[in-house]
Amino acid sequence: MKKILAFAMAAVLMLGLAACGGSGASAPASSAAGSASASSGASGQDSAGGTSVVEEIQEKGVLTMMTATGFPPFEYLGEDGKPAGVDIDLAQLVADELGVELEVLDMDFNLLIESLKSGKGQLIAAGMTATSERAEQIDFSITYTLNGLILLVPKGSDIKTADDLAGKNIAVQESTTAHIYAQEELGIEPLAFKNANECATAVMGGKADAAILDKVPAQTLAMANPDALETVEQLLTEEEMAMGVAKGNEDLLEVVNSVLQKAMDDGTVESLTDKHLKICAEG
Repeated sequence: MKKILAFAMAAVLMLGLAACGGSGASAPASSAAGSASASSGASGQDSAGGTSVVEEIQEKGVLTMMTATGFPPFEYLGEDGKPAGVDIDLAQLVADELGVELEVLDMDFNLLIESLKSGKGQLIAAGMTATSERAEQIDFSITYTLNGLILLVPKGSDIKTADDLAGKNIAVQESTTAHIYAQEELGIEPLAFKNANECATAVMGGKADAAILDKVPAQTLAMANPDALETVEQLLTEEEMAMGVAKGNEDLLEVVNSVLQKAMDDGTVESLTDKHLKICAEG
C-alpha cells in the first residue's frame, strides 16, 4: 500500500491488513488452473464466422483476468504478494471450466474498462458495479453479489448519516460509484484515492473525515482496525456486482454466467466471501 501518511500511521494500517494490502501494481501474477473442460456449446464460432474468444483462450491456454487490488475481501494482495480474494477465486473457477490457466493483471480501477476494450485481458473481476453507463462499453455477467455504499468513519465519530458530510473532507476510490455518488448526489468534490485501503489510511490519519466505500470492504477495514475505524451501517445505495467481458463475446459470457450461477447455487460465493473476510479481518 502506498505510504501517503507518516510511517507510524502506515504501520498501524499494515498491522491490521498485512494480508490485504495493495497498490494496484501493473505486473501480472499467474496461478495454475485445473483441467476441467469447457461446457459444450460455449466454444462455437463468433458472429463473423471466425474463431470465438473461448476457442482463442483455449488455444492459448490462458484466461487473462484484470482486477484492482486494495478492495478486500474481493481483491487484495496476499502474504505472497500476489492478488487474492473472492473475485480471483471465482475467476479461477471460470479458468477451470475452460481448462486453461488463470493469469491475473492487477491495475488501477479506472484503467480496467479501457484495458478490456483494447484486448489486454478477456475478463474484468474487480468488485465492479454493473451500471448502465459501463454497460454501454462492456457486457456484464449476471449479478453474483448485492452490494451498496456505506460510510467508514473514525471510531467515535459524530458522523451518523450522509447529511453530516456537509463541509467535510470525504475519501472515495477514484472512478467508482462512490466517486459518482459524492459528486452527483451530495454535491461534494471528494478526495480520490486509488483503492479502499488508501481511503481507510486517509480517515485514520485525519486527512479525511469519512470515506464512502462499498459495504463489505468498509466492514472489512473496520474489522481489521477496530480501535481506529467503524462503519455507519445505513446503506446509501443498493448496487449489483458483476464481472465484465468485451462487447460481443457472448460465448465467454455464457461460460462466466454458468460458473457464477453454480457458485451462487451451491454456496461457493458465500463461503469464499466468509473465507476472505476472515483472512483480511485477522491478517
